[in-house]
Amino acid sequence: MEKSDISSEPSPCSLAKLKDYYKHSEEYRAHLEAKGPAYFQQFVHVVCECSSPEDRILEIGCGTGESTREIHQRNRRVIGTDLSRLFIQHDGGACSNPAFVTSDASELPFPDSSFDVVCAMEFIEHVWPVDSVLNEIDRVLKPLGRVVLMSPNLLSPLWPVKDLRNMVMLRRFRPPFYSSYGEAASFFLRSSWLTTKKMLSREPHFIPREPDLKRADGGGDYDSVYSSNARDIKVFLERRGYRVGFARGPHSDMQMLVRRTVAKALGSVWTSFLLRGTKPSN
Repeated sequence: MEKSDISSEPSPCSLAKLKDYYKHSEEYRAHLEAKGPAYFQQFVHVVCECSSPEDRILEIGCGTGESTREIHQRNRRVIGTDLSRLFIQHDGGACSNPAFVTSDASELPFPDSSFDVVCAMEFIEHVWPVDSVLNEIDRVLKPLGRVVLMSPNLLSPLWPVKDLRNMVMLRRFRPPFYSSYGEAASFFLRSSWLTTKKMLSREPHFIPREPDLKRADGGGDYDSVYSSNARDIKVFLERRGYRVGFARGPHSDMQMLVRRTVAKALGSVWTSFLLRGTKPSN
């Protein structure tokens, strides 16, 4: 992660290369396809919990559409969108039932107030500028519509704590964010400082990062361009009158219940977030 508090924005060239990468990378598509239904369980549960069969749902940045199909199978009317036509191809042809649309999330091809629910999973960290995408979500969402966003919190100071056992026992770190004990310590200190500043601020502060597309095929957020943080998004939406809180998905045992309860309680500090918001009536 960048050393300065606020790094420079990704260059237009980097963003253009990122979009081109998503449109043409067969390897990244294979990485997305490897994620099965269980991976999307929390997200799909919350989307269906805050919607009804009559609602129109838009999933942005749906990738290969696995989560979109899971939502559709639960008797929901959903459209999936992604920048990459390659990603939303299925069995040699375009996916159908549910519908899929190729589009840039910052310029959605839908009229104002078109959807009752807009949702995205592990998406927001891959777009810049973030506020343009959040404005588009707000534009296409109906009054009293719901937004559901799930992503890793790439600025959580708890990442090195979570990784401590792997770092000590297996010498397994978390590149590109840290690849040594020293880098992990620096990450912890910087993330703690930035998270504290965010928690005390009434303005969102979106912090960009430069993507590394040479190592992005296997995931790991090498391709992220935004150091995603729930506090940024929560404050952004609340300033527009949304009621925003942290949601919790289903659990199959006590250990999972405790973990998801802690994640919901810690919110902006935890290593991932699942946000649910309701747009004001006018």
